[in-house]
Amino acid sequence: MVKMILSSSVIFLAIVAIRTFFRGKVGNLFLYSLWLLFASSLVVPLLLAVLQDVTRGERGKVESPISIMNLVKTPSINDDTASISVLQKGEVAGKGEQWQKRVEEIEKKVGEGASANGEMDKEQSESNGLLGWFGLHLLKLILFFIWAVGTITILSCQYLLERSFRKRLAKHREEINYQGQKAYMACEIKTPLLFRGKGLTTDIYLPETIMGNETLVSHAILHETVHRRHGDIWWGYLRNFLVAVYWFYPLVWVAAILSKRDCEYACDSSVMKGMSRKECIAYGNSLLSLIQVGGDRDLFRTATAMKIGKSEMEVRIRMIKRGKKRSILTTVFILLLLCFTGVVTFTDAMERDKMPAKEQEMISGRQEQKESSSAKEAEYKLTDIWGADEPYIYYEDNAKMIFAGYFGLFVYSKETEEIVQSIDLKEIGCNMTQGDHYCEINVSEDGKTVYLHVKRDEKMYQYSVDTGELQYLDYKLPDKLYNRKKWEKENPSGIKPTGSTIGDLVYWYEDGMMIKYQPLFYKPYGSCGFYKPEDIRNLKEVSFYANGKEWVISEEKKLKWIEKRFSNLAEEIQGGSACPFYHIMYLKRKDGSCGKIFPATDSCSVYLSEGTFYDYKEKTNKEFWELFGIKDMDIIK
Repeated sequence: MVKMILSSSVIFLAIVAIRTFFRGKVGNLFLYSLWLLFASSLVVPLLLAVLQDVTRGERGKVESPISIMNLVKTPSINDDTASISVLQKGEVAGKGEQWQKRVEEIEKKVGEGASANGEMDKEQSESNGLLGWFGLHLLKLILFFIWAVGTITILSCQYLLERSFRKRLAKHREEINYQGQKAYMACEIKTPLLFRGKGLTTDIYLPETIMGNETLVSHAILHETVHRRHGDIWWGYLRNFLVAVYWFYPLVWVAAILSKRDCEYACDSSVMKGMSRKECIAYGNSLLSLIQVGGDRDLFRTATAMKIGKSEMEVRIRMIKRGKKRSILTTVFILLLLCFTGVVTFTDAMERDKMPAKEQEMISGRQEQKESSSAKEAEYKLTDIWGADEPYIYYEDNAKMIFAGYFGLFVYSKETEEIVQSIDLKEIGCNMTQGDHYCEINVSEDGKTVYLHVKRDEKMYQYSVDTGELQYLDYKLPDKLYNRKKWEKENPSGIKPTGSTIGDLVYWYEDGMMIKYQPLFYKPYGSCGFYKPEDIRNLKEVSFYANGKEWVISEEKKLKWIEKRFSNLAEEIQGGSACPFYHIMYLKRKDGSCGKIFPATDSCSVYLSEGTFYDYKEKTNKEFWELFGIKDMDIIK
């Protein structure tokens, strides 16, 4: 819509300037035809939009450094205002349309840093997202309703006006034959006109008052015959349609009025073509007698009635007196001007990265982006909501895993169980999880290169896992890419959210008959191995993360309770345990070393450590969870 308004406005101004300064130096029929350029700037975008919607294809771009769209600030691949990126096509399938719409607004707010943090829980953020989505779509619906009402109202007025006028003419007309040409005499009109009859026929109507004057009848029929030959009735229908569709656009109304005037000027020029000077003067005198100056003119009436204002009459008289004066140089100049205007209006803006540095600086105030640079590390908070789409694993082998969410792309070391590399996707405009600008992510077969491509962008980012270098190159993927399905078939694994925030994300994988969980982002003491019962001593602090909150105890009395029960006379459970284990608990000793265990998240007084289950000899672990102030077990389930 923005491009249509800008383009048509430029074309309108160009046409007005040409008809103002060059009338009399080029043909009036040529000037009248210029309005087709303005009409095309309104019709073509509509046709392309419908075609693109039907075929679900993408419109090709013709970029130009002089396009009017270069003046419009549009999001670029580096724009800090770029929204959230996606993980992969089709990942939201099956989650439910209502759920997707609700969380879409939450994700948007997360990407902008406006909400979805530790101060807003999941229920509240989803509620705000739902309200935001309804508000936005309600506004769109209201605007569409207003537009539709205006369009239908104007089309209805046009139809009723034409229908009423046709009935009046049919009721008070008489068919005549003038020199073998069919016409109608009507007592209800004051000026000659051409009007559509039934179907596609067009009829000439003459006022009863001129029938006794042979010269007036001859000139009137000649004038209306030219209108018929030019197809002005049908151009009138197109004019009315555009006014109805674009009723909110003032320039369309002005263009309709001016094009109607140019229609009459073009008709006069065609009538006088081949006439002598004397005959032109006689035709001009007939115009003075035939034309109804002033009066109530109707913009919507398609009939070519000879009703004009005083200023228009003066133009037509001067045109007749001046005769035919044409300048080839002026015509060539106007054609070149129109070609330039067409390039300015019908082409697309240059992509920022394709522009020369000076042009980028003029338009956006930015310098040309470097082709190669070090990737900026991802920035996030543990309490940020992970978004509408769960983070997805794009590569995995025995040594590492590469995964991404809207908040960044990460390389996870399985050896240290820590994130060792990351990329801030928002920094490169690749943090859109849904929509037309989602970020498609692929990884090379060997896991050494990551390809990040924003939909509709002709370039992509290429990230080297080995060097940490980020390059902006033409979009071209290698023939062989990593096949995630092949790995999952033999090594079931994935990323699972145990809550709504980034800190709740865990990496799960099958280890024999067991499914193990590893927190991805919550590492309070760094990399820690599993503690055996005898290692649980001299504790300084114990912590874990659940449902968007970090739970920590450091009181000596509570720590002694854990040491006594978890390490003294622990019994190893043979054959496994049916208790649930979701949250890793980290234990830090006074000497600075750390370890971890999996306490059961129900009433079992059991914990898991490196594949072994231990019962710490309590009837229930209720007292253990109460050490953290947790009385409702649903908090950690």
